[in-house]
Amino acid sequence: MALQFSGVLLDLDGLLLDTERLQFEVGPAVLKGMGFEVEPTFFHALVGVDRATSARMINEQLGGDIDRVALDLAWNTAIDEKMRDAIPLRPGVHDFLDALDEQQLPRAIATNSDTARAKWKLQHAGLLHRVHAVVGVDMVKRGKPAPDVYIAAAETLGLRPDQCVALDDSDLGVHAAMEAGVAKVIQIPDMVLSRDLRAHHQAGSLNEARTIMGL
Repeated sequence: MALQFSGVLLDLDGLLLDTERLQFEVGPAVLKGMGFEVEPTFFHALVGVDRATSARMINEQLGGDIDRVALDLAWNTAIDEKMRDAIPLRPGVHDFLDALDEQQLPRAIATNSDTARAKWKLQHAGLLHRVHAVVGVDMVKRGKPAPDVYIAAAETLGLRPDQCVALDDSDLGVHAAMEAGVAKVIQIPDMVLSRDLRAHHQAGSLNEARTIMGL
């Protein structure tokens, strides 16, 4: 049976990389080190959110003015320490990418991380050579939930969003993909279950997503 799409658009953290849980682990400690106390459950709201918006949300939560440069430095240092030996992958990543290879499907990363940071994580995880393009939030005007990163990611493959399938773990990412006009959007929640249930399909794993995609 012929596939109903020509390209694949992929989120990164929480979808391919098992890094969302690292944010939950380091976030409270990083803020405590800067003199702020935040309930661990607050970090659920930051899943899929770009760093600038995260800083604004943290400021609103604290009712103060946190130094974003200092926050970025402390956050990245703590995360890098966690990822020093290896970056953990979500289950089924290599099998999923193998299935895309078998169908000769081009794929691009569409992430709310900065492009250089995303490429570094992909390289460190041994996945950079397995994707054809990486579009980070710094390459577009607006991050997710705006559609910009998904539109730009499709363009890097020479495709329109309606010729692609998108996979994302967060409601923010699903909203972005839907607004971009992606033909099929599959959500695979990681640390936080979907509240919106807006995606065309919900999946429990990348293996389940492969079945939905007909791979």
